[in-house]
Amino acid sequence: MKKHNQSQEEFERIERYLTGRMDDNEKPDFEASLKTDPRLRKQTEEVRALLHAIEEKKLREKLDDFHEELTAGNRRVISVRPFLKYAIAASIALLIGLGVWLLSVRKTPDEKLFSQYFKPDPGLVTPMSTTPDYEFYRGMVDYKQGKYKPAIRRWRPLIEQKPENDTLNFYLGVAWLAQGENKKAIVYLSKAVKYPNSTFINEAWYYLGLALLKEGHSEKAIHSFKKSNLENSNLILKEMGSAK
Repeated sequence: MKKHNQSQEEFERIERYLTGRMDDNEKPDFEASLKTDPRLRKQTEEVRALLHAIEEKKLREKLDDFHEELTAGNRRVISVRPFLKYAIAASIALLIGLGVWLLSVRKTPDEKLFSQYFKPDPGLVTPMSTTPDYEFYRGMVDYKQGKYKPAIRRWRPLIEQKPENDTLNFYLGVAWLAQGENKKAIVYLSKAVKYPNSTFINEAWYYLGLALLKEGHSEKAIHSFKKSNLENSNLILKEMGSAK
């Protein structure tokens, strides 16, 4: 469309319609004319195309301006990036330190005692030759390497076959305790202390006491420590004010 083919008044009228600014009194008459006047329809389409072209040009200009601002912004960001990196690292270190401090402050006396004294039993010597208890000793290798989950996976089928085995109950209890699963540890260690002639009887009472201590059962923990002849049991009892 060339603008000289229509009057300024016609152009503005079509523009009002296309941009939604035509009032309700004028709009029905204009739309009726569109249906019957091919020339008006053509002019309307030409004005529509012109308006779209203007919008696209404005959009491109805005995008160009945005890209220029973004590029300038990136230059500014790059200039401060080294300082920002150190600031972020310092903030993270501060937050970690604060988190550790809060955790230590919030620990109960029983939890502090547990943290002070808990150390997993060193485990059994594993035989070099073939043995019918291969799965148990393979689990013991995992246990001694601090891989408690794999050790537990190997030992659980064995304890199902031998639920009264004091050795399995003891090491499963300690492994669960090392994993932070206090309640599960208590289940197995409570079984391990049922065998007074067990090689692990003193250790079983000691670790049962630690598990109970971690769960906040102080009185039950004291009872367990008193059943154990280990030196650490006596030290914990002294700190709890319940020496033998």
